[in-house]
Amino acid sequence: MFTDPKIVTTNDIKIRSYISYYYEGKRFREYNAKKLNADINPNFTVSLPDRNRLLNKLQYEFKKALELGWSPLTPNNEKNKLLLDAMNEVLSDKLDSPYSETYKRDLSKLHEQFISFLPKSVLNQYVSNLDLKFVELFLNQFKSSNRHYMNKRRTLSVFFSEMVRRGYSGKNLILSTTTQKPKSVLHDVYSSEDLKAVLQFLEGQYPNLYLCCLITYGCLLRPHQEIRLLKRGNISKDFTKIQLSGDENKSGRVRTVHIPDYLKLKLEKQLSGIDDKEANIFTLESNTAFNSDYFKTQWSRAKMQMAKLGIISKNQTIYSFRHTAAVNVYRKSKDLHLLQQLLQHSNMIVTLNYLRGLGEVNDERLKEFLPEL
Repeated sequence: MFTDPKIVTTNDIKIRSYISYYYEGKRFREYNAKKLNADINPNFTVSLPDRNRLLNKLQYEFKKALELGWSPLTPNNEKNKLLLDAMNEVLSDKLDSPYSETYKRDLSKLHEQFISFLPKSVLNQYVSNLDLKFVELFLNQFKSSNRHYMNKRRTLSVFFSEMVRRGYSGKNLILSTTTQKPKSVLHDVYSSEDLKAVLQFLEGQYPNLYLCCLITYGCLLRPHQEIRLLKRGNISKDFTKIQLSGDENKSGRVRTVHIPDYLKLKLEKQLSGIDDKEANIFTLESNTAFNSDYFKTQWSRAKMQMAKLGIISKNQTIYSFRHTAAVNVYRKSKDLHLLQQLLQHSNMIVTLNYLRGLGEVNDERLKEFLPEL
């Protein structure tokens, strides 16, 4: 791929000296180390010994760079950065940013897997010289399901898009990998009878999970982050509203949701005598919430028991409470904009796809909304 750099010089200080090598069959002459972002200029010296010393240094630096995977074909506007250093740098910055713990956990896991998979020789190459085949081989490990593959692909893309932004590479290699169409996760809605039976079971066996599901249904909040981390201070004194800051909900915007009367009574009972605004509504302790998998684990246990009793079906999940609420709101109001606000979706298309995925809105029913003349 390349030849060792050789020094080309004379004993005449007035004639410029350089190093010469071939890379992919093309000859290159280097008079300084500008391409390596190093200050080595042999031809700026006024004595032969100094020039020869800097020529040797120039030769050494280019040989080392070539062995580490640097390419003279890299555009000048790209910064040379070893892949391992770049991966560590991006992860460190992401972990220091105000992202969710789940997002940070996914980034850390992917970082660990990618670094462990690649040979050291590849990790010590510059980002811009990484061969696509290594990325594809890595991602192919996760083809047990289309969704699993795409989740890993998306997370790895976070690293590479950031490397592009920082100028370490001219393109995001992940965009050149194959895509898989993930199957949508089904969250079957509950019928009125299902809803009553499931909530009645949870209230008696899993009180914290019961309250979580009731808030998911009544306020359309997301269970594992927004609800799990709720504090007494998020709930108004008269128990009529829940207020979330931009950092406390997925949309990133300040959000206020109204509390229905049936939920108000439960919250009043749960938080009776609790005045500390920082107290979590489930643990009732200041600044202490259940771990991120708490409700997931609780639901898994409860669902096994409910399935044996025949009061829940395979595709009914903890998120089915939010989906059921969305369907009921739409059936009652026929107002997509209202539902978008309640669900805190980024735009109407997301809400429309949400309902179409549940079978509530199809192309035929959209005719109802066409204007008349």
